[in-house]
Amino acid sequence: MNIGDRFLSELLETQPVSGDTFRGERVFTPNPRTVYGGELMAQALVAASKTVDKGLKPHSLHCYFHDRANVKLPNQYCVTRFRDSRSFSHRLVEAFPLVRDIDQRPFFRMDCSFKTPEQDQASFVAAMPKVSSVNHVEDFRSFVEKLNDSKLPEVTRSRINQFLAFDKTYPVEMKFCEPECILGLKTNATGRLHAWMRLKEKPTIDIAPYRDAILTYFSDALLLWVAITEPLPVTYLVTLNQSIWFHNPDVCPEPDEWILFETRANYVGDTLTLSYGAIWDKDGRLLASMAQQGLMRTQALTPVSSQNQLEEQKKSPNTNNVTQ
Repeated sequence: MNIGDRFLSELLETQPVSGDTFRGERVFTPNPRTVYGGELMAQALVAASKTVDKGLKPHSLHCYFHDRANVKLPNQYCVTRFRDSRSFSHRLVEAFPLVRDIDQRPFFRMDCSFKTPEQDQASFVAAMPKVSSVNHVEDFRSFVEKLNDSKLPEVTRSRINQFLAFDKTYPVEMKFCEPECILGLKTNATGRLHAWMRLKEKPTIDIAPYRDAILTYFSDALLLWVAITEPLPVTYLVTLNQSIWFHNPDVCPEPDEWILFETRANYVGDTLTLSYGAIWDKDGRLLASMAQQGLMRTQALTPVSSQNQLEEQKKSPNTNNVTQ
């Protein structure tokens, strides 16, 4: 089975456990130390979609990442049917490890809403950004191979290693329009990054039922990185919360079609980041808009002494007691 089919049938296709509880498998591990946020959001959306009437499509979702997921266990998604009306269905999804304590709290939570399709005369959409066509954007590995490694700053070397390690098991192919900003070779003065994206291998399975889950998975790839506008060493970078709004529900790109991911940093300060994004098809039709808040630290925190260390320091008169 190729990567595209595995992505749809094994990763996105959550399996029922009992009632409105579903199981999501860990198929690709871009980061072996944590669970990719796009996986949690996409699987939760698919699980929620299994509890609404056919014909309803998601128009928005809002997520909070409360704690670190267990990388060794599949995810379990518990769906609550919050509200159903003539036009809308609202679902709450909570994620737990597949094996958990009775009183364990969810490490992830999503509110999502589904809507019956309607037509209306009112129409407006912002313009697709003008960037180089995908055929004129160099592959990331090719770009890196042309760099003189002996002259690269340590920040750039670290980011290259991170991206190459991430790409090994990431099912999505990406072409960055501004690779020099991503790698810290220059400051990103505009606070914007663009990337062309598609699955690494064309799936043979119909992707239409998974369109919004695919966009959700893609959405977590670049929103944190656009907030790193300066060539600083980043010691900690995680997503705190994210929202996505879906558009043009009847437009579904071809399985091997490149789509454009536009991102911009809106605020970076006090260790918090706020980034906005949009995903477009090749014909300039807007498929999704998103916002993400992250936590970013560019220097290590001062270690806090444990209670045992403090007690030992009190016993030693020559020891300087230092706490944060």
